[in-house]
Amino acid sequence: MSSLARPAAQQHATPENDNSESPNMRVIKEAFRASVDDGFEAGLEALLRHARADCEFRPYIASDRVLRGHDEVREYYRDAIKAGSHMRLHPTGFHEAGDEVVVDGSIRVARASGGFSESQISWTYTFRDGLLAAAGWGPRGTT
Repeated sequence: MSSLARPAAQQHATPENDNSESPNMRVIKEAFRASVDDGFEAGLEALLRHARADCEFRPYIASDRVLRGHDEVREYYRDAIKAGSHMRLHPTGFHEAGDEVVVDGSIRVARASGGFSESQISWTYTFRDGLLAAAGWGPRGTT
């Protein structure tokens, strides 16, 4: 299964106990924590619990494809994992501006064929009316 390394700054703080963070930031940190503790799929479910029914995901491993809605997102990742793709996420920083939470870090994707790629990226999570509306990525520093 995929794993997610917890950044040093987040190792001792718990998102549930930090009242200085916005609800949006807590949702994203909880999803990353779930990925670390319980696996990639648990982190995905933590995101989807706080996502609009019509949410849009633009996964790193999907090129330019846009996934719409909970079922399509779940099916895409389930099929990718079943096909042998493994993703290791390493967040290094969390920040937000308005309704967006940006997570800087890197991702390593290993394929069943034995090949892999590793990139420094930023994930951007956009909220609308208190729910996750969109999740995407870009080269670090440009999202």
